[in-house]
Amino acid sequence: MNSRAALLAALLCTSASAPADVLISQYYEGSSYNKWIELSNTGSTAVSLAGYRLTRFFNATAENWKFDGASPGFTQDLDALSIPANGFLLIAHASAAVPAYAVPDLSSGVINFNGNDSMVLYDTALGNVGDTAAIADAISFTESGNEGANKSFYRLSNAIGFNTTLGSTVLDFPAVWGGKSNAEVDGADPSDPWHLSNFASTATDELTVALSTNSIAEDGGTALVDVTVTRTGSTAVALDITVSSSDESEAVVAVANQQIPAGQASETFTMIIDAVDDPFADGTQIVTIMASAAGFTSGSAELSVTDDGDVSPIVINEVLADPVGDANNDGSTNSLEDEFVEIVNVSGADLDLGGWEIHDGSSPQFGVAPRHIFFAGTILPDGCAIVVFGGGLTDALGGSSLYRVALTGTLGLNNVGDTVTIFTASGTAVAEFAYGAEGGNNESLTRDPDLTGSFVGHTVASTGGGAVFSPGTLADGSLFCLADGDLSITLSGPNMNENGGSLTATITRTGDLTDQLDVVVRIDDASEAETDLTPPDLATIPAGQSSVVFTINAIDDVAPDGTQTVTISAIASGYATGLASFDVLDDGDGVFDAFVFNEVLSDPPPGSDPNRDGTPSTTQDEFVELINVSGVPFDLSGYELYDGFGQRHVFPSGSVVADGQAIVIFGGGAPNGTFGGSVVQTASSGALGLNNSGDSVTLTPPGG
Repeated sequence: MNSRAALLAALLCTSASAPADVLISQYYEGSSYNKWIELSNTGSTAVSLAGYRLTRFFNATAENWKFDGASPGFTQDLDALSIPANGFLLIAHASAAVPAYAVPDLSSGVINFNGNDSMVLYDTALGNVGDTAAIADAISFTESGNEGANKSFYRLSNAIGFNTTLGSTVLDFPAVWGGKSNAEVDGADPSDPWHLSNFASTATDELTVALSTNSIAEDGGTALVDVTVTRTGSTAVALDITVSSSDESEAVVAVANQQIPAGQASETFTMIIDAVDDPFADGTQIVTIMASAAGFTSGSAELSVTDDGDVSPIVINEVLADPVGDANNDGSTNSLEDEFVEIVNVSGADLDLGGWEIHDGSSPQFGVAPRHIFFAGTILPDGCAIVVFGGGLTDALGGSSLYRVALTGTLGLNNVGDTVTIFTASGTAVAEFAYGAEGGNNESLTRDPDLTGSFVGHTVASTGGGAVFSPGTLADGSLFCLADGDLSITLSGPNMNENGGSLTATITRTGDLTDQLDVVVRIDDASEAETDLTPPDLATIPAGQSSVVFTINAIDDVAPDGTQTVTISAIASGYATGLASFDVLDDGDGVFDAFVFNEVLSDPPPGSDPNRDGTPSTTQDEFVELINVSGVPFDLSGYELYDGFGQRHVFPSGSVVADGQAIVIFGGGAPNGTFGGSVVQTASSGALGLNNSGDSVTLTPPGG
């Protein structure tokens, strides 16, 4: 065993034993998702975790586990796992990154505790989850005490480190639990008892796997591959092993539970792998065949499953499970609504999608509740794409693609792994895409090249240009199929002044002019320009006409920002989007050339008295200081001062500030002194209201 395991074993043998060999040996609660639970096996033989359940009782339920019949908020079964003799198993949140040296054996959403959540390990061989008799171990905190926040606790002995007394915590067992800061654990040596250890660091024996063939056809049938498993270490007793497939939609292990007989280092299990003949074109799939046994490092080998020439009428070309931007272009980013699945018709003819269904991993079979059902009459032209979003609005997405919103209100795509399957109205699966943790990288997964390639992150796609998604278009932004027509925008000039400037814009369409066409108009910087359209983002080209004219008006901001380039888009379903750009010229914004913010105090030090009125105050002693740098006297009368909440001060009549002079506005009180010859005022609203942890201060002309 490694030095840390040996040290812990020595410690554990000095104390009264807990009722099971499997214990919680370390708890780590760090910032963000940096949460870890380490389990240990205090016995001298490997132990299977079949029947063990790791649970979390959170917030107000933090102590409910102390009563029979408790219901944990979250439960992780550990059935397929084991721990080596005197070894460890490390479980973490899927996004845990600190300590950098720690490598989890299992990632789990259950490991998302805060400092007031209790973690309880149950052994169902002793009773039901929620019964006190089934508790194998626990690390206890209270809702109000927050005793576990931002720290780590590690085992000093295997004595029982909990009880069912209300209010009791890990702190009541100093002989069992030692405490360390997160920084100490982050920098721990492997020999330190507070070093987070995993299975691999403590396992001494391993399995290896060899296959009689490394490639099979998906239509090859059953009993295709021999699997030979070899073990290291002692052969004195028989070893029970489990043989499994990483993708049972491609290859299945017909008899999973096998045994290497006593006296043998290896055994060949004859013809135990069956091929699965799916009905859609998916190319060659790589399946991992794994052998595992309690206390052994698992062994594996790769098996290629070749496609038998299926021809699917559609291709899943792009999937976004973890939105980082406004994919549906409705003006807001939403982690559920901006998820999407992009499907392309490659059949050679128009497809009627009426009654077809989209399923994810929680609804994997036709006939159970799908994520989306296409309405009757949904015709997808040959070569074109249809994109289904989780929710939101899609009217600001143009081009030749069709757009829909999931009928169930969500696609429910898991960031860390899911399967998207498309079924026809008759229940035939025609396309499927399974992904893992790569789905949670704040970008879509897209085929590279489009339609035929393997899935990659969109930012690294060869034609993606670094973009994070491209719903409804090829990765480079071009169209899948011809649009009904094109939209273009012409402007009366290249620029306008922000102070009263305007441009005339004309949107023109090509193609069929028979019907009225509603065009969504988007300006990418609403602080610089706006249209005179009503409603403000919709232009209508009348039936029989090819164009519509409207006005773009500049917005006169109050801060000097130089020339700003603004892009305007014309978007309509079935039409190639029109784009144009123009410049908004700055008008100088006089007051902002005249004054600078020189000093702001949002958090007066305790006991200090900046306004010198003899009364320290955390509100009245707040101040804002401006200096006139214009070269001439400036009259601020009527000008207004805002924070992030709203108006705080209106400068009274006679607020003339000489060149080079400062003006100081206090939150309140009775300022007393010359303050270096500054003009001194107190907030007209009675307070400046500056937040200590972040705020903004804005000076505006009269009228705000």
